[in-house]
Amino acid sequence: MFFVIAKKHLYMKRFVCSWLLLAIVNLCAAQTTLPEFGEITADEKTLTVCSFDKEADAVVILDQASADHNEQYNLIFTRRVRLKILKSRGNRHGDIAIRYIHKDDIEYISNIEAYTYNVTPNGVADIKHVPSSAIYRQKINERISEVKFAFPDVQVGSIIEYKYTTTSKSYSYLNDWYFQSELPVMNSQFTLVVMPNYEFAYRVFKSEQFPIEIKQEKGSGRIYFGMKNIAGLRDEPFMDAEKDYLQHVEFQLSGYQGTFGGTTRYMTTWNEVTRELMSNPVFGLQLNKNIPVGEEWINKVKAMSPPFERMAAVYNLVYKAVGWNGIGGIGTTSGVKEAWEKKKGSSGDVNLLLINLLKEAGLEVYPLLVSERGHGKVNPEYPFIDQFNKVMAYVVIGDNKYVLDAAGAYTPPFMIPFSVINTKAFVVNRKKGGIITLTETAKKDKNYVSIHALIDDEGALTGEAIIQSDEYARLNRMRAWARDKERFRENYYTTYQAGLKLDSLVLNNLENDSMPLEQQFHFSIPATVSGDYKLVNLNLFSGIAKNPFISDIRFTNIDYGCLQSHTVVETIELPASLKIESLPKNVRMIMPDTSISLTRLLEVKENTILVRYVIATTRSVFTAEEYDYVKDFYKKMAEIMNEQVVLRKR
Repeated sequence: MFFVIAKKHLYMKRFVCSWLLLAIVNLCAAQTTLPEFGEITADEKTLTVCSFDKEADAVVILDQASADHNEQYNLIFTRRVRLKILKSRGNRHGDIAIRYIHKDDIEYISNIEAYTYNVTPNGVADIKHVPSSAIYRQKINERISEVKFAFPDVQVGSIIEYKYTTTSKSYSYLNDWYFQSELPVMNSQFTLVVMPNYEFAYRVFKSEQFPIEIKQEKGSGRIYFGMKNIAGLRDEPFMDAEKDYLQHVEFQLSGYQGTFGGTTRYMTTWNEVTRELMSNPVFGLQLNKNIPVGEEWINKVKAMSPPFERMAAVYNLVYKAVGWNGIGGIGTTSGVKEAWEKKKGSSGDVNLLLINLLKEAGLEVYPLLVSERGHGKVNPEYPFIDQFNKVMAYVVIGDNKYVLDAAGAYTPPFMIPFSVINTKAFVVNRKKGGIITLTETAKKDKNYVSIHALIDDEGALTGEAIIQSDEYARLNRMRAWARDKERFRENYYTTYQAGLKLDSLVLNNLENDSMPLEQQFHFSIPATVSGDYKLVNLNLFSGIAKNPFISDIRFTNIDYGCLQSHTVVETIELPASLKIESLPKNVRMIMPDTSISLTRLLEVKENTILVRYVIATTRSVFTAEEYDYVKDFYKKMAEIMNEQVVLRKR
């Protein structure tokens, strides 16, 4: 359910939802008076731990902002933040970076003030202001810049506070307000003043245990939101987008009342979203451009008989020919023709260009608005365009549907981009459009590990490994390899045991999408000795070095993105001087709903140990309510997999 707030001259338009009116009538008293900027209270000085989040290394005492307008109807956003450092690792919060859109002077940040408050050993207040010379601007890309500064003398017990003003060209650059962050927040307040004749829709995302205060001032167009004492939300393994769990309020322009009466509605239904987008010069009007790729190339592609080959040819052309400049968004920033000419553009430029050429090749294709998993979930009940962060191409060939992204990490045309699996998307088309769910059950994160190793007389292990990473495992490992080769070795190989070393690493099939990524290498593990016994851990390169779920409390889903399939086959040869004292037992462990399973089989043939591990999942998403079950299962699974073979001299 969403609500509409509006301002028409000097009186407020009635809220669409009567529930909200009742909520306003029964709200608690007006917001607490706040201390002035630079005025530190006695309670803040003595604060040493956050009572509602005792693990926190810092706490936000106050996060207050307001959005208003000037006579030119620019959006004037002012913000003030005060926080206290509680532990030494919290010192990192003393480095501030505030992003804004510098392109075409859309936004500008000014009126920056900041200081550090400490108390000397003799009890005297020590206040150090951040000089203007220490505040600088850094360009991130063609569209985004940052204002950056560092607080001086930040230490445990420091209170740091800053404020600034952002001036934007219009209210279309109004951002959502987040009451919560990775740090606990004691007091978060946001006030929106709606311009005359404008209507804004908003919706609040929050957990039931956190009360929210919403107040509206009659006749002023002002609405206030406030929350208090919210624990921090820290990163967890396989977590959905942080945005999905943070307490926040979203805004979207929903209407405008003209001078002579009558209200123009903006995107209050999905049909209106389609209509607005298809008539927009940076979106729909970019879909019928004549891209100068050459008549010869177009005719060659059109002559390809299987439609899939045509689609793949167009996708590969755009992916290789036009680079992504790092700027996101669902619309173009410079236009598809300019992106082709410059061979570079935003994600909107690149993928709308892709759609143009797919249409030119005679394929049925539509724009697909997506929200990548890191951006947050889409709620189909709310036609909010800000729910999406990217446009992709949606191709229909018979009964098959394909999702193509030429502005992201390379993904073969027959696979859904990993970033949007298990998400909802919006097909932009009047007749065949609507919300769809992107799921993948056929393609998996699939690894097959084959190991042949020898144990010497001292218990040291040396061997050769061949790992075949297929489907999404192939894509993920190729990207990790391209990003950082040393970190790649650490993440996938050497993390399993202390002292494990590898050399002669070779990767095969890097250019062949239809083949698994093959990794071959030699490895060695030093002996683990306990008295007369040699201990050998057979858990090698399985993907489960240890239990990834260690938090006692988790409020977020577990989302692997896709199904998992990991098989490890080992042949371990023993020296004549050693005999097996004890051997882990064969075991099969499975979740009650069969969603996760582990199988371990061991067999001894003469002087050889044969080992087989199989780990598989039948679903890729587990809710926060299931976390304890998954955590316990992985704990037992890690314990079983790390059980050791015990050897002894004959």
